[in-house]
Amino acid sequence: MPLRQRLFHHINVPLVQSFRQFRLGCMIFFAGLVVIFGASQLLSPSLTQELVTLAGLLVTAFGFVIAILAQVRMLFGRLYAFWQKPKG
Repeated sequence: MPLRQRLFHHINVPLVQSFRQFRLGCMIFFAGLVVIFGASQLLSPSLTQELVTLAGLLVTAFGFVIAILAQVRMLFGRLYAFWQKPKG
């Protein structure tokens, strides 16, 4: 399948599916923030605290990437629907 057709199939999905992906990214992002906050409040300054904070940062970054990719997917899907020629 050509790249253009694959991209079309990727962005031409119902907004419900893209919004689920966005919600998942947001939940992962905030879970990472909770880990970071918990590490700074509950652990004494040590290597363990730094490693837990690093893990929280990685989880937060992963959630951010998922959420931003969903936003881009929704944006391109809406732009495609807006610029698509009406049938009829």
